[in-house]
Amino acid sequence: MGRQPAKPPRGQHQVPNLRAKIGLYLRALLRVPLYRLGELGNLLYAIGKNMMEGVVLYTMFTMAENELKIAAVLGVAVKYAYPGISVISSNYTSEFIDQIESSPRPETQISRLIKAQAAVGGGQALGGLLLFCCFPPLFKRLFYGLPHSGYILVALYLLHHVFDGSAQILEGRTWFKIIELTLRRNPKMDLSANFWVIYALSQNVQLLLGQFFLWGSLLLTSHYSTRLTSTPIMGAAVLGLVLVTVAKFILPAAYYYNHHNLRRRPL
Repeated sequence: MGRQPAKPPRGQHQVPNLRAKIGLYLRALLRVPLYRLGELGNLLYAIGKNMMEGVVLYTMFTMAENELKIAAVLGVAVKYAYPGISVISSNYTSEFIDQIESSPRPETQISRLIKAQAAVGGGQALGGLLLFCCFPPLFKRLFYGLPHSGYILVALYLLHHVFDGSAQILEGRTWFKIIELTLRRNPKMDLSANFWVIYALSQNVQLLLGQFFLWGSLLLTSHYSTRLTSTPIMGAAVLGLVLVTVAKFILPAAYYYNHHNLRRRPL
């Protein structure tokens, strides 16, 4: 018989390979309902947001440059406004997380975090709607005849970043806290001992999925650039908006539906 590989010293954590990391990620999805529902929302949001951005941003900046002559204003306004959005949102979010952590009961913490996720869903849905209003066929129908329509476009795009950016900052903190409570303190040691592995793999899956749909929608848009009201372009933009609007409400809706049913069950 061949010599068996030496086991790692007791107490030393062995870093799993890629196949084992994927297995841990899938087991977390199967075993932890809150994580599964929240991750489903994250994946659908990544698909919808990148699909819509691939269609809207390309066509919006083309319109801003060629027709409205405000492409530079559009870029500069967002560049210098976003740090302020980040600072303000981070401060309020940090205070909110500190208040949640002051509660000794994980159940109370999770309940308040789920409510925050509903607020995240509202902010990202509104941000998605504002971005959709920047889509040239819709923007021209609603605002093109108005005075200073170019600056209306700047305002819409800036407000999109205000609502979507603030929601993303809140979501980043609250979602991390939810999975910390449900995975890191999970009695299944193969999950809690590999919390950061699961978290990192989740981020990578969302990133890769988002990039796939972003580049796919960009290719689609470049192909139909002269026919923005065609079925493929409109379908991609509308589907992206629908996914962005509903994705982050999946976890809060399922959580409160389950609690409502539990309260109604007879003792």
